Amino acid sequence: MNRFLKAIAAAMLFACYALPVRAEAPPKFGDYTVKVYTGKHTKPRLDHEFWRDRSETYRGAMEDKKVNAGGRYIVVILPCGSECQAPTFLDVRTGRITQFFTVSNWGEVSDDFEPVISRADSRLIVFRGKRNEQGINGNHYYLIDDRGQLKHLYTTDTGGDFSAVLKAE
Repeated sequence: MNRFLKAIAAAMLFACYALPVRAEAPPKFGDYTVKVYTGKHTKPRLDHEFWRDRSETYRGAMEDKKVNAGGRYIVVILPCGSECQAPTFLDVRTGRITQFFTVSNWGEVSDDFEPVISRADSRLIVFRGKRNEQGINGNHYYLIDDRGQLKHLYTTDTGGDFSAVLKAE
């Protein structure tokens, strides 16, 4: 009887290891929908010298651009080098500016490559490349919370190859 139970346990253990491992799929924009703010836009709060030095960029974004992330944010990209961008959020309701990290190191990419991908009606945002020039060079999926802060959800390592279409639709 004891051998019989051991044989069943061994078979079950073998079966568990033999099953294919199913990886989680990257998040999709449609899984994190949010209502888009359509009210009056508040002037950018330029309460720091760094923001005041870029006042034209933020005021222009507020005038020219519509909400393009998390229901109430405009993603404003600041340059930080030839293969580097520093994305920031401009909250159209409060005028608050939030800076996160840089994205870089994407190498040879097509002309239509975008290192930051977002949708106005989704709280999902994807940063492509290395964050702050460190770690995994890939697609980094984040959730934008109600305060405009980011929560990391998922990362795919592309090894710096961004020729494949981003699968977050």
